[in-house]
Amino acid sequence: MEVTPSASAGASDPSSAAMDSVLVEMRKARTNGWVLVSFTVVVAGLLAVMALGIDEDPLVWSFMALVLGGIVVLCIAGWVRNQHERRVMPTIAGAFGLRYQKAPAHFYKDLPQNFIPLGGRRSVDDLMAGTVADRRFRFAECKTETGGKNSRPLFKGVVMVVESKGTLPAFIIASEKETKGFLFFKGRVQVDETPLLHQAAGRDGQTYGLWSHSADAMDMAGLRAFMEQIIALGPKVLGQSTLYSLVSTGGFYYVSLRHSRDLFKIGGLFSDDATVLTDMRTAAAEFAHPIEMVTEILRAEQALLTP
Repeated sequence: MEVTPSASAGASDPSSAAMDSVLVEMRKARTNGWVLVSFTVVVAGLLAVMALGIDEDPLVWSFMALVLGGIVVLCIAGWVRNQHERRVMPTIAGAFGLRYQKAPAHFYKDLPQNFIPLGGRRSVDDLMAGTVADRRFRFAECKTETGGKNSRPLFKGVVMVVESKGTLPAFIIASEKETKGFLFFKGRVQVDETPLLHQAAGRDGQTYGLWSHSADAMDMAGLRAFMEQIIALGPKVLGQSTLYSLVSTGGFYYVSLRHSRDLFKIGGLFSDDATVLTDMRTAAAEFAHPIEMVTEILRAEQALLTP
């Protein structure tokens, strides 16, 4: 299924395309959620009252019953949100001619080791796949953390995989601050012994570096031109995200765009039809940015292909 820049820009409004049945299913999930919440509140309230009759620490047991009820309510709210996204996201993806998968199990397995920090805990959500100009691409929301008891985030954003044309030089473009380590800690993007060939300031104010083992002068000119075009991209293509790293393995480009929010937040326990439609339009607008990014990568690629 082919997605072209013109097709993506003119994709039908998912709020008016095949939405009646989806909205019915979402209302059902929301109603079921409220039934479960009501049941949980009643049970937690009864347990709290019954705990007051306990001889030892009645207030503590009563409080624990209420806290447990609150945790269950939060879990129900998360379940409703998850059900809404599972119903809506395929419809939005279809409006752009994309295939959708909720949580691909092996997404990280194919990523380069020097691309983003993988950490000890990883999650991936909402994988989209399609083609632009006969080139396959896919993208998903990813989050990596250190893991362990005091886990902290290492990377959160969109990871893209774009098929390249032919065999191209292997190289890394990344924000320089992400490649710098401290004492015996390595940088989050591993450049190791790869030579630094070029540095330039991006439109976002960050300094980016270009690392590659390519020593060919012609390749070098093309690599610099490619880098200059990529780091000059602005909000029209990136939205509110910033470029984190781009790795070429010769056959594919791997691109990571960092952001701090959930791009595809849709519906939930307290939503109504109007809120859902607004969320869908917002999510649809976010879809356009990765597709624009793919288009810009293919345009910049011409600098690598031109003798």
